[in-house]
Amino acid sequence: MRLGVAVLVQGVTAYILLDEAKVTEGDPVLISAAGGGLGNSAVQLAKALGAKVVGLTSKSKFAGVRSLGADHVADFDDAGWAASVKQVVGEKGIKVYLDSIGDLRTEAFPLLSQFGQWIIFGVRAGSRNALPFEAIPVMIEKNITLRGFNLEGSLHQVPQALSALFKLVSEGKLEIEITKYPLAEATKVHQLFEAPKTSGKVVLVP
Repeated sequence: MRLGVAVLVQGVTAYILLDEAKVTEGDPVLISAAGGGLGNSAVQLAKALGAKVVGLTSKSKFAGVRSLGADHVADFDDAGWAASVKQVVGEKGIKVYLDSIGDLRTEAFPLLSQFGQWIIFGVRAGSRNALPFEAIPVMIEKNITLRGFNLEGSLHQVPQALSALFKLVSEGKLEIEITKYPLAEATKVHQLFEAPKTSGKVVLVP
């Protein structure tokens, strides 16, 4: 039961994001909040597709994200983090950036490759930077796609995603880290999310 809850929404979202981005073997993929529930799944699913995975997460979660298969990890809160990522992906650049932060002045933008895809599926509180005008000519020149994603717009893909996810779990190719809290501690859990001090999937148990 708890596994089913953990796979729903975050696991399904990660699967559909990568599927719609048409990630294939060798594609460099940048995943924000890689230490969280959705990020954990996205790292593993991208690796299963043969992608070169870079995870953005806090330093305390580096080891955990690496253990899931990330080729490189960086701390989004460190100024200049993109330089270390560029050394890893080289001139090829990032093919897909899964962005749960929504900072349009992100250091990730210069990393995007020709025909790169920047998909925003969440917004971190406090990230209110607008897209700089000078970025627009670059987007045109490199054919970069910037789009939003909401699971409600892809509900027709949910059955296929669930089937694939449970198959990967049963084969041991996808691990879902679950942390349980009693429902009475819901306020505390929200505070941990805002910190952010959670990892993997958090489940509230009645």
